[in-house]
Amino acid sequence: MVRGDLSVFPFLSVMQMLLASGRVGRFSVDHPRGGQLWIDRGDVVHAATSVLKGEAALQLLSSLDAGLFTFEPDVQPPERTLNLRRDSALRRMIEESDGWTASLRTFPDWTRSLRFTDRWTEAQPVSRTQYRALSLLENNENIQVMLERSGEAPRAVLETLRPFLTAGLIEQV
Repeated sequence: MVRGDLSVFPFLSVMQMLLASGRVGRFSVDHPRGGQLWIDRGDVVHAATSVLKGEAALQLLSSLDAGLFTFEPDVQPPERTLNLRRDSALRRMIEESDGWTASLRTFPDWTRSLRFTDRWTEAQPVSRTQYRALSLLENNENIQVMLERSGEAPRAVLETLRPFLTAGLIEQV
């Protein structure tokens, strides 16, 4: 078993080491955005968070810059939702990690919730994608719960909401 802290050993470096090792096992991260990745001889074969699986879970896990991790060798995945070879997996995680920068800067605390401001009007034109993302604000849940409930890729939801936040139409509370 291997243990560590992603604030000391960065996520991408740890993943590069694990994938290059050719080991089989489960990589788990204890963090509000954490979850598990299953590795099979250098391939990423499954990703899961509390409610997300596959690509959406991999996207969320790629956002991690902190959290305690554990790699348990010889743990088989409960299912296979991904089939990413080592180089493809690393490239995807690098792209996802880079893609999170703006969203995490705008939404750093996922324990906060979002609400409409007084500047919002029902006459505000929105696309279907924006409508789906904005409808998540109705339950006054924190960002973490809202993203889990969406069933969509978390970064895509935040990127959809970001212009409304920067325009002052929604706010974090």
